[in-house]
Amino acid sequence: MGLKVYEGKEKPYFHIVILGTGANGSHFFRSLCQDIATYYGTKGSVYSNSYPFNFQIYLVDEDKVESKNLKNQLFDQDDVGEYKVDALRERYGEHYNIFVKSVPQYITELESLQKLLDVKDELNCIPILCGMVDNNRTRQLMDEFFHSDFLDDLIYIDAGVEGVFMVPGKRENEFTSEEEKIADRSGFSGQVVVGYKKKGLVWLNPIGRVYGDILTDEESVFPNQSCGEAILNNPQRCATNKFAAQIANNIMNTLFHTREIEIHRVDFNARVSGANPVYVPIATQREYKEFLKTI
Repeated sequence: MGLKVYEGKEKPYFHIVILGTGANGSHFFRSLCQDIATYYGTKGSVYSNSYPFNFQIYLVDEDKVESKNLKNQLFDQDDVGEYKVDALRERYGEHYNIFVKSVPQYITELESLQKLLDVKDELNCIPILCGMVDNNRTRQLMDEFFHSDFLDDLIYIDAGVEGVFMVPGKRENEFTSEEEKIADRSGFSGQVVVGYKKKGLVWLNPIGRVYGDILTDEESVFPNQSCGEAILNNPQRCATNKFAAQIANNIMNTLFHTREIEIHRVDFNARVSGANPVYVPIATQREYKEFLKTI
């Protein structure tokens, strides 16, 4: 079931670039380190017979930790003022004995993505771009990179969440009863989308082609306002971030375990603990299998 991204007998090399280390990204990164550590666990563990792999993780973001981040992101008081990428690398990379390269930089140009994903000379490489950002401008850039001819093969996983309903110029205690109802039920939904191309052919469209309003958004800039301020007003959104991160982690774990992409996208709602996965269509799976025979 799904699209097999690697069938070689040699160890695959997962080249993972994570953009964004806020509410989605910090939870995603921590779980990713833990997942990888289980594959390198002690003899007799549940994963001890899994096929081993090599990997490299790049953690990319120029944000520094602020006090407003402490409630919904995985930082503590000692991290305030430090680059988020460094704080996360030091805490979770070292805890799980995972080597991580931190890059304290905002990605605003294609050339930066090209440097981070320059794997053309790597053997058995599976390049993965993980978008954990809160602005569509960066998504537009990642979509442009995905559809460029820089890499023939690329997996692009993007996690996004709905913003909490706000009324410009109003504080929460100034909301009408109807606005309070809307705000109370907002901020819980989100989506995770997997884009995939092989030998230059797109087999799964990335998020910008699934939700077209992302590419037409002309108001978003990079980097945009962080998630933290909304969290302080509506704590439920923290659950949404963790839900998004967990789905993205599950997709990564499937890649580690079976080298497959089984799900194209997942729409979810954290308030009702509901998720609606869209699996890779059977017709696409069949066409892809026939394609693999030709390369």
